[in-house]
Amino acid sequence: MNNSIEIKCTNPKCEKWFTSPIFFGNMNSFDTSTLVGNTVQCPYCRKMTGCNKENMRIQGDEGGFRGDETV
Repeated sequence: MNNSIEIKCTNPKCEKWFTSPIFFGNMNSFDTSTLVGNTVQCPYCRKMTGCNKENMRIQGDEGGFRGDETV
């Protein structure tokens, strides 16, 4: 499976997209995972940001996903 998984920085002064440090083998793995309370440092503003389904987008061979906080 070929996926592009990105995180949107939750800092309102940044909101840039960057590659997720979390990967999934397939969309089913993503669908059944619970991603709550994970954080990662944004490479642009250096603030800690959530790394969860709400601010994540995936584009892949098996379809895609876009979290509620990505619009």
